[in-house]
Amino acid sequence: MNARNVGKKAEPTVEELEFIYERLARLSDGEILADMQDTVFPLRSPGFIKRRRKEFDTAKKVLHVQLQKEVDPLAVKRREEHFRELAAIIDDLLANDLGSVSHGWSTNRVAGQDTHILTRKNTAGDYYDLTNEQLSTRLKENYVMAEHKYERWFIHDCLIPHLKSELPEELKSKAFLDIAKEHPYELIQALRILAARKTFKGTCPVCKDW
Repeated sequence: MNARNVGKKAEPTVEELEFIYERLARLSDGEILADMQDTVFPLRSPGFIKRRRKEFDTAKKVLHVQLQKEVDPLAVKRREEHFRELAAIIDDLLANDLGSVSHGWSTNRVAGQDTHILTRKNTAGDYYDLTNEQLSTRLKENYVMAEHKYERWFIHDCLIPHLKSELPEELKSKAFLDIAKEHPYELIQALRILAARKTFKGTCPVCKDW
């Protein structure tokens, strides 16, 4: 038995898919199979090539729609405005010097507790310490203030889904305030990245169709 038959039902590798996809537009299924005879790829059936062609055509349609959305001027404008609104809330969540927080040892460190160092804005060299609990409290206070300033539904239904796209898997299922309580420094790190980048991963009810 030809040893290549062993891999007949194996999932295609990236290299094999690239080999096939490059030929779909100009060769028939039989011609592609003939080209594969002199390669290291497993022996495939005509049905296998037909399935790859169907998958490829479906992917092209989906990508075509997606690319149209990405280059549509109105969609781009909406996305930019959406990101500006999200970034404004992020800035408020980092208010009260939270954007300057660093993690490390200091002379005022409380025994047995993590200490975070915050630098006062517009004051060179002026800093102070917060314990993990104090950092969490300040972050939650900022969150409550943001809920009063912005539409509450927008924070819950839009900002948080985008934010959770940036968080480690073990934190994504937790509520925002629980993360703020248990992992305030990690949450602030994610917020700072978003504040600097001003673009957001994932989707929410507002932008999912753009």
